[in-house]
Amino acid sequence: MAKLYLEKLKCVTTEGWSGFDEPRLVVQNRGTVWNGTVLGDRMYTVKYDCDFTGTIAVSLGEVGGTAGDGRLGEQWITDTPGERSLRFRAHGAEYNLLYAVE
Repeated sequence: MAKLYLEKLKCVTTEGWSGFDEPRLVVQNRGTVWNGTVLGDRMYTVKYDCDFTGTIAVSLGEVGGTAGDGRLGEQWITDTPGERSLRFRAHGAEYNLLYAVE
């Protein structure tokens, strides 16, 4: 069994015309694990951890997003130990999620 640590979310650019987004992080079978109001070019602390086996999906969405269901993407994390990042880009928004697996 591996342990996933979601650590920080960097908002590179926002989707919203107002200059801020309301992203939410969803982890497979665990629901929303983080949400907030963010500005572009800023880093935000997530601080979420869970156990998993094999692979686990993480998706990023925009609350009230203009792009249909507001999804900015879904990616899979493997149980290979190390520190890594995921990049989410869609609808003009760009985010980097920093995480670690033990």
